Amino acid sequence: MPDSNITKNALAAAMKSLMDKTPFSKISVGDICELCQMNRKSFYYHFKDKYDLVNWIFYTEFISAIRSRELENGWELMQDVCEYFYQNRRFYMNALEVHGQDSFRDYFKDLLHAIIKVYFAEIITKEKDETFFINFFTDAIVVAIERWLCENPCRPPKEFVDLMRDAINGVAVHIVQEMEQEQVREA
Repeated sequence: MPDSNITKNALAAAMKSLMDKTPFSKISVGDICELCQMNRKSFYYHFKDKYDLVNWIFYTEFISAIRSRELENGWELMQDVCEYFYQNRRFYMNALEVHGQDSFRDYFKDLLHAIIKVYFAEIITKEKDETFFINFFTDAIVVAIERWLCENPCRPPKEFVDLMRDAINGVAVHIVQEMEQEQVREA
């Protein structure tokens, strides 16, 4: 297995290097193999396509790293995600531009969907609307992260996460105030 990880890491390094300068759509498996001096057969032994490679990079670099951490809340996780994306900004700007089946964007949305479902379980009270709420917040977070990564200059991750938190808290406070005013009017 060690040889397998060496090969996968070499392919990942080549992909990251290429994506630093080239749009994902213009990168071929041949380009990746040429850069790390491997043949296509080696690539396809480990990955089904270049989308699979990008998803593997995220999984091994980020998901595996945070598994060992005890997170207090969803905001800590969001901070970690944004720190990681910030450190690999060009790569993930490029990866998130790709839409469609097997794209990193869909892979990331599926991951966020599962996380939001767990963290929002107590908030979402109507089962029939659960999918709507989870999709709403998943889409909002992905679009916000994508827009943030494209900012020039890109604000620091902590500042970005604090702004997201302030926006959500501000909306929540406003909704609670409206509900309290409605209750007073109805009484």
